[in-house]
Amino acid sequence: MIVELALNGPTPRSVNRHVPRTPAEITAVALEGIELGASIVHNHTDDVMFSVDGVHAVEPYVQAWTPILDRHPDVLLYPTMGAAARGIPVERRWAHVEELARRGMGMTLVDPGSVNLGLTSDGALDPVAAAEPYANPHADVDHMITRTAALGAAPSISIFEPGYLRTALTWHRTGRLPAGAIVKLYFGGRLEFGLPPTATALEAYLEMLEPTGLPWSVAVLGGDVVGCGLAELAVRRGGHVRVGLEDHAGPGEPSNADLLRALMDLLRDMGRSPATIAEARAILGVPSGTPGLWGRTFVGDAPPSLGDGTPVTVTFVAPDGIAVHAGGNRLGFRATASADRLTVDDRVRATRMACPPDVQALDDWLVALLTADPAYVVDGQSLTLVTDAARIDLVESPERH
Repeated sequence: MIVELALNGPTPRSVNRHVPRTPAEITAVALEGIELGASIVHNHTDDVMFSVDGVHAVEPYVQAWTPILDRHPDVLLYPTMGAAARGIPVERRWAHVEELARRGMGMTLVDPGSVNLGLTSDGALDPVAAAEPYANPHADVDHMITRTAALGAAPSISIFEPGYLRTALTWHRTGRLPAGAIVKLYFGGRLEFGLPPTATALEAYLEMLEPTGLPWSVAVLGGDVVGCGLAELAVRRGGHVRVGLEDHAGPGEPSNADLLRALMDLLRDMGRSPATIAEARAILGVPSGTPGLWGRTFVGDAPPSLGDGTPVTVTFVAPDGIAVHAGGNRLGFRATASADRLTVDDRVRATRMACPPDVQALDDWLVALLTADPAYVVDGQSLTLVTDAARIDLVESPERH
């Protein structure tokens, strides 16, 4: 089950002191959220939705996202965008979305419709909303969909009311919806728009949506998606869930981490667990954005007890070969790689050079490590191989050995 964290939105600190606003704060909260189980993270910057020119700067996103992607290269991130109520060209207000996707940093945002947002349950306008509609004419939606496909990016599709979904499903039916899409069903809580967060409302959406097989999630804007029971309903029906301080309204001042923990408690009680980042990409059909193992060479030091820092070179030879050398015999293995584990054939090929005992001991250690089907983590240019009994850390080398 995919968990999304929408960590700030336009929510001001006057409403909740825990709302992250600076790039550094967004980075810290996002990293904590990923550790708690989020595999999609959404944030706003301090550029407002309703502005004179609709421009949102790229740089605050880059500042916040770069440290996140350094730690979790495959996490799914996406921004917000400005509204078109003043006739602002979509090319201008969507430019930062396109640039971030062009750099391979995030999903795109596609909002296939227009809606009045901001009216609250007491009949007043929310102070962070605007009197104008949030407008996305069909030509603007066409631009977002077309450019998303051209960029090879996965779209996050916002559904504020049923007409949004019918538009998105038309794109899907006619073969123009880009691969990797996830449909976000937004229900109105304290904010009076669209459908309320009830079982009947969810079923109305699913009557249209389920025949397509598209992945979908739920959120309550101006409410508590877990507390109102919608999260549980969605999980039981095969959906995913978004939480965070962009959406939440209720008593107290919970942090983003508090909201995530409440969802994790629910999942645990239901016998479910959050999808890993790799699993989330698999559910959506979004391939890894980071280089795999094959065709790369990594170099690291042998453990101090074996070879006293002797260089160990590991080369992944497509489609299924691993070549290893640490000063003794050259070792060859056949292997397959899942998202996080190597499965290695225990029939090892090796040269037959007579080696001193310490060199042979290192070779034996490497054979034991690899034939134990180690877990692996690729983080940029770093590779870690680990089993219950051993571990080695390596760094990519530009040279093939």
